Amino acid sequence: MPFDTSSNTQRSDRDHSAAIGFSIYVTAPRVLHIDSDADTALVLSALLVPETRVTHVTTIAAAQDLLLSEQFALVVIDPELRDGDAGLLLDNLHHLQPGARVLVYSARHPEANIPGGAFLPKPWTSPRQLWRTVSDLLDLGQTMPVEPQ
Repeated sequence: MPFDTSSNTQRSDRDHSAAIGFSIYVTAPRVLHIDSDADTALVLSALLVPETRVTHVTTIAAAQDLLLSEQFALVVIDPELRDGDAGLLLDNLHHLQPGARVLVYSARHPEANIPGGAFLPKPWTSPRQLWRTVSDLLDLGQTMPVEPQ
């Protein structure tokens, strides 16, 4: 059963999402990460938390459920998912999440332009490039967060 570490409550079997990490900031922007690669999800959340609240799902179906019921400031997606048409999800995203920005983070360049968004090649993007792109999309500032000593 997925575990939501942002609220320390267990989720139901029907909910295929998992919040990774937690934010100490109440107003931290919410990021939906749609990717079947658990390692990428871990890297992305480690880079973005606590400045954002990251929710990771592995399927288009789970993403659609969340996009219908919750609001996100940014959607990070690898369109190489096997359970549906990620292009269709991207086409409808502005209806589901008005104002949400989009980052296509994939080994393959998207076929269409991404209005209000960006593309980064996976796995060739450095953590610094990833942080800079997300911070630009969410207007978080250019300075990468520093680990507490």
